[in-house]
Amino acid sequence: MSSRSQVIALAIWAAGVSLPCAAQFSVKTADGNVATVGDGRFVRTEAAASGFSFGGIDVADIAEIRSAAYVPNPDAGLPEGAVRLKPAAILDLTAAVGENESAVRNRYSCEYMLNVAGIPYFVTTSLEEAVGGSSLMVLTSTPKSSTFSAEDIARLKGYVSDGALLFAPNIGNVATDGLKELFGVASVAYSTKQSGRTLVWSSERHPELCYIDEPEEQTTAIGSINVACLTPSTGTAMGYYNGDAAAVGVVKNTLGNGASYLFGCQWGDVVQRPQLNKDANTNRGRSNTFEPSADMYPLFIRAAYAAANPVATWKYTVPDGYHAVLVPTHDCDSRTAMDEMHYMADYEQSLGLRAHYFLTVHYFRQQGYMSAFWNDETLPAMKNLLRAGHTVGSHSICHYPDFGSYTGAALDAHFPMKEYTREEYAAYATHDMNTGVSYGSTWAELVLSKQIMEEDLGVRVRAFRSGHLCVNAHMPEAHKQAAYDFSSCYTASSVQSQFPFIQRMNNEWDGEPTGTLQLPLHFSDVFSGEAMNEDNYQEKAHLWIELFNKLKGNYASSIILVHPNREWKMTAQKILVEGMDKEVCGLYNFIDYGDFWLGRERFDYESFVVPDDNKVIVRAKATDIAANPSLAITIEAQGTDVPSVVLIDEDGVEHPSTLCHLDGNRHLLILSKKN
Repeated sequence: MSSRSQVIALAIWAAGVSLPCAAQFSVKTADGNVATVGDGRFVRTEAAASGFSFGGIDVADIAEIRSAAYVPNPDAGLPEGAVRLKPAAILDLTAAVGENESAVRNRYSCEYMLNVAGIPYFVTTSLEEAVGGSSLMVLTSTPKSSTFSAEDIARLKGYVSDGALLFAPNIGNVATDGLKELFGVASVAYSTKQSGRTLVWSSERHPELCYIDEPEEQTTAIGSINVACLTPSTGTAMGYYNGDAAAVGVVKNTLGNGASYLFGCQWGDVVQRPQLNKDANTNRGRSNTFEPSADMYPLFIRAAYAAANPVATWKYTVPDGYHAVLVPTHDCDSRTAMDEMHYMADYEQSLGLRAHYFLTVHYFRQQGYMSAFWNDETLPAMKNLLRAGHTVGSHSICHYPDFGSYTGAALDAHFPMKEYTREEYAAYATHDMNTGVSYGSTWAELVLSKQIMEEDLGVRVRAFRSGHLCVNAHMPEAHKQAAYDFSSCYTASSVQSQFPFIQRMNNEWDGEPTGTLQLPLHFSDVFSGEAMNEDNYQEKAHLWIELFNKLKGNYASSIILVHPNREWKMTAQKILVEGMDKEVCGLYNFIDYGDFWLGRERFDYESFVVPDDNKVIVRAKATDIAANPSLAITIEAQGTDVPSVVLIDEDGVEHPSTLCHLDGNRHLLILSKKN
């Protein structure tokens, strides 16, 4: 091992840090031999010439250490008779049907749906693998007439008849007789685009519709996209365009012990399109409205999955076993906010809440627009936030109202990705109060603001929110360059989703994922129409309570924005907090919530049932269990309680956990021991 590596080994030992012992390591010695080490610890020992050993090998003799794949005993910790619950499969038809590159939107949308649903899944292009390894299958794309042979269709029919579920998007005019029989439709006909089109779900209480119970859910926004009208034969209509009984948009067909579901839309049009703000303004409001249209598809799939299986498990969407959490955030974008924010911070600290403050880094004066309120006078107040345990993020530098008004060459003229120093940007950035036209830099608003905050406050800044929630096409690249983990630049109403998602480069279909998690904002003190003021804030706060409870019905948390520049706004937040059901709801920090969601996305598990013992076993990697103490696995059992649920790792070692009742026939296995 090099002298530098020995120094690193010494530092790791001195810090008391161990590499994960649940993993294995491949150790190459100086003579070329390779050994496998399972105990990832540097140990001080006089027996070694270097004074240290790793896995019993003298550090001086080690040339290289690499992590090695760990293969657990597949039967570890499983009693006789344990039956593995099969995961879901995404059958990727992208290449098979010749979709262009941007059409991976459909595959992405399938993955997002199953991620939100929380159902373990794998992606494959092999029909044989999908049929053999899953109990639920989602087709990514509209098949061609040649995509499935008669034998393939017979295999799909057998798969469903044996008890599996099959979900498919619009099968188009190329539908063969075999496909029509599989999905229980007599015909499939394209319908022209129609502005304002909705999907009205059936009023019958099908188990698949158990989450679809609010008016905004029962009528789902679709908008001007290509859809197909389905004519059922053996199938049952479950949704109608604009409520027209002659225009069916969703059909369920029962075959044997299973069912197929055909939708008259493409997945990318109802999931990813609104995430990219390409939904032609089909959402019914921008702020302080409940618009869950894109979420109805994953929630439909989850409900169908749970109803079809005696025992179903899925990753829960709220931390710490709450039914919902409230995530307070505050935009401090004025001198008044900087002076007054301590009142809100003190109140939240009294609740035991670590709230999140997005700070505008306006360190220079712009005549007639904004004063220089990031300065030596206000920095102590910001540092007090940190000392109180609150977290901070960037809210840009200039808070420009036209930051999202430009595209193409105009964007490059007004807000290019040009780098500036503090002094250069102060001399360059302008805003004309008469015309509303600004000149600045997207790079500076995101990256420079973060650099200044970290330098002045001595803290890592992980989150960004744009002024006025304005978004432009350069922002994803700036997010990536700044290495933001989280962003909150969209309202949930705008993206039609209650749950977080990873943004894409250029906000385009084919943009690569940036790695930045967008956490949509659910409601705020900014109302369209009648503004929130000192006379009506109580009425507005009760609207927040109503929205919070609607989100709670889907096990969705609420991110709220309150500007901490008026005392009555703090009172409004108090009304909301006091209106929450404290038995099942809690308060949560924005950064912690983002980390929870990232951990949830990365967490893989498998589950087993032991019918004779009425037991459910959840198995995951020990490192993943340790890293996600706030995560829970939902166990949904039909017609019976779940008296015994056990959490084990890949070696069969049982881990402390908490089992609690959620509601109805749903229980939660929280991956940590709660008092």
